[in-house]
Amino acid sequence: MRIPPGLAVLGPLLLIGLIGTLPAAGQSIQPTRPTASSRVAAADWKAERDAYVQNARDKVQEWQREQHDFREKARNAEANIKTRKHFNTAWTEVENASRKLETAGAEDWESAKVSFRKASQKLAAVWEKIKNQDK
Repeated sequence: MRIPPGLAVLGPLLLIGLIGTLPAAGQSIQPTRPTASSRVAAADWKAERDAYVQNARDKVQEWQREQHDFREKARNAEANIKTRKHFNTAWTEVENASRKLETAGAEDWESAKVSFRKASQKLAAVWEKIKNQDK
């Protein structure tokens, strides 16, 4: 088997380049340690996440109470079927977004917050519409 002339020259150069990047004999490769600032940033993110998730849980509990009250009022009213459907859809979106908040990692955190915020706003708008119908 014949080695093409380009590979005969390129192969040793690649090997020399690779050897130049390896640690010298007796040296070990030290893993990078997290700096104090990266630990603080991680702790800040976790604290922000925990506070936001707790706030979301509180909102979900508030909506559960509102949902219970709404269902009691609308149980016998056939005219409110469409409104109940909108409410139930919005409620499901809030529940799903809340679950995503609790499981979101750092890379998905902002997206999870936006989803929860939008779902909460939609539910609040539907709820206002329901309250205005009762008047």
